[in-house]
Amino acid sequence: MATTFITGIEVRPGRSPVATARDSIAYIENPEKTRNGKLVSSFQCSPESAYFEMMETQQEFERRTGRKVVQDYGGKKKSYILMTMRQSFAPGEVTPEEAHKIGCEMARKFLRGKYQYVVATHIDKHCIHNHITFNIIGSDFKKYHQTKYTPRHLRELSDKLCEEHGLSVVVPSEWQKRRYTNERVTSYRTILKNDIDQCIAAAQSYGDFLNRMKEMYYIDDTGKYLRFRSRTNGQQRMIRSYTLGKGYSRKEIRRRTAKEEELDNPLTYTQKLRNIEAMIHAVGYIRKNGSDFESQFQKIREAMEKTQDALDSARKQLEKAEAVSECLDTVSQYQPVYDRYRSAGVPEQYRQEHQDEYELYLSARKLLKENRIAPDKREAFCSELKSIRRDYDALLAKYNALQKQLHLGQKARDVTERVDADDQIIAGKRGKQYSRGQSR
Repeated sequence: MATTFITGIEVRPGRSPVATARDSIAYIENPEKTRNGKLVSSFQCSPESAYFEMMETQQEFERRTGRKVVQDYGGKKKSYILMTMRQSFAPGEVTPEEAHKIGCEMARKFLRGKYQYVVATHIDKHCIHNHITFNIIGSDFKKYHQTKYTPRHLRELSDKLCEEHGLSVVVPSEWQKRRYTNERVTSYRTILKNDIDQCIAAAQSYGDFLNRMKEMYYIDDTGKYLRFRSRTNGQQRMIRSYTLGKGYSRKEIRRRTAKEEELDNPLTYTQKLRNIEAMIHAVGYIRKNGSDFESQFQKIREAMEKTQDALDSARKQLEKAEAVSECLDTVSQYQPVYDRYRSAGVPEQYRQEHQDEYELYLSARKLLKENRIAPDKREAFCSELKSIRRDYDALLAKYNALQKQLHLGQKARDVTERVDADDQIIAGKRGKQYSRGQSR
């Protein structure tokens, strides 16, 4: 069971945006709370320099749009620099590693790869909980906007992930259901269609169908159209059956009750071509790789697992290198601002206007010092960054190739199983195979 919460982070009184971001992310990354940083993950930024990279994105937003990230709305509404979410689990229900995995999944699905974020799992309290802090500026340089439905969407996503991991979920009260779940009453037309389908399945003739329907509906079968009105659910006006869609006109219902027509379409010429195409691809795969699918899949999955581990390590290395590269760019870009800011006789207005740039410069210099990289080594580091990117791209290409091979093998196996079962429909549209249990 997990509860969720989402809110924004404002610039703190007496602090700059950079300092506020640094303090906020430093709090959730506290080594004492996150097992020395082992329960910290990030996206599109490095955990060590996340605040700096987020502020750099915001600076780019201001340069591109000419608008400030933090706006003064005259007290009518708040203006945030970061957003933060919390996901708290019931005591003893989840391990720190599983909680962190669920938090990362929630951040990935909720933010959809659009915002930089840091996920940190705190284990210092009796309730293990995740903190997810993300940039309010997305990769498309648009601001995140929270609506009144955002908490509900976050809660529903968290509950879904908890169910997938075998955890309990919070059961809302009846008032909460009416207030937040946005329930919709089933329409009269949907109810009528379901009742018609059930009566057709049970009826032996068209007359038998009408008699069964008369138990639930007022029926007008004398005019041009067959019409129905429920006896019990408050329906006020007759519904013409043909308006329900294909298979519901008087003529079509007569055929269906006489078992002359089914709603499912017969096997078409196009479907036959799809079947032939799928079988050709399956035969080609089997000739090349053999028909021992399970053994093949096991080897592919083992290779994918090893490649995934290497890919994760390379991704962390790349994120850290890209963060250093951004620091080098920032130092180069804001060096004139720093020199003038530190010189004597600078107007106070200049200091106020360039406070953020000055603090970003200092943060960049600090991060470079921690990584033991001199600001004048920019060109040499760019060559190293290109090498890291090539290694990462090579691993990613290898993983994608294995994934494609597994997918082709699964398609070939599904085709052979459906052929052995004499199924009519072997391949769906665009070559998509039906699973064994899927209805046609």
